[in-house]
Amino acid sequence: MTKVVFAACLLLACSMASPLAVAKDPTQLLLHKGARVGIVNMMDAEITHFHASKAITESFMKTHLVNWQVDSMLADAVSQRLTQLELVPVVMGASDALLRGRDESFVNNSVAKGLPRDVARQFAQLAASERLDALVVLTPALNNSSQAGGGTLRKDLPDYLRGWGFVTADAVKPSLFDMTQVLLIGVTPDGAKLEAREWGGGYVDEWSDYVAPADPKRMPLDMLDKLQPLFARMLAKQAGQAMQWITVTP
Repeated sequence: MTKVVFAACLLLACSMASPLAVAKDPTQLLLHKGARVGIVNMMDAEITHFHASKAITESFMKTHLVNWQVDSMLADAVSQRLTQLELVPVVMGASDALLRGRDESFVNNSVAKGLPRDVARQFAQLAASERLDALVVLTPALNNSSQAGGGTLRKDLPDYLRGWGFVTADAVKPSLFDMTQVLLIGVTPDGAKLEAREWGGGYVDEWSDYVAPADPKRMPLDMLDKLQPLFARMLAKQAGQAMQWITVTP
């Protein structure tokens, strides 16, 4: 835990990092004008607080449920760009099968090198239900080397951190972390294929107006709500990077 505390302090002392390239070697996704692109969120509305104290007994990790509309956050992050490209954004939910297998497919295992056959089949079925040509998908991930791939592995944080959250340490302003992935999936008669993946590990920010509550383990919801615009901004950058691999043809 001493190493974790020291690493977290180093993290919080660092300035904002720049996002790196996607872990999987991306390929250009060719879509015709008017193509329908599904927008699928598979993230829960929750934020993890990881506190690294100099007193080991005071260090802790706690996940808080928030009232954020993550579906809308993702839609806001991608819809405008898709419309500019003369594509049709279609906000939709994931299938029950995809949601049941979410952690096994995207958290416990990595899709950095491509979609497992069964997951690809499920995405193809989801796309067929709405006549989609492509999908933009947001899922949680873990802070480990297989997830980060060629992106930013957060060696200064535990490998069990997932999703969105923030790190606090004694006398240091909190830093936000983004253990998520945005997937750009193409859909053809041959099935669904991962075309590009933008790992979130390189997207960080500082909670500059943070004031520690009386009990850090019981973070008031109104305090956590202040983080929503910061994570929305990171998500917009992350999704924007993934969508750079879309080329629209007449």
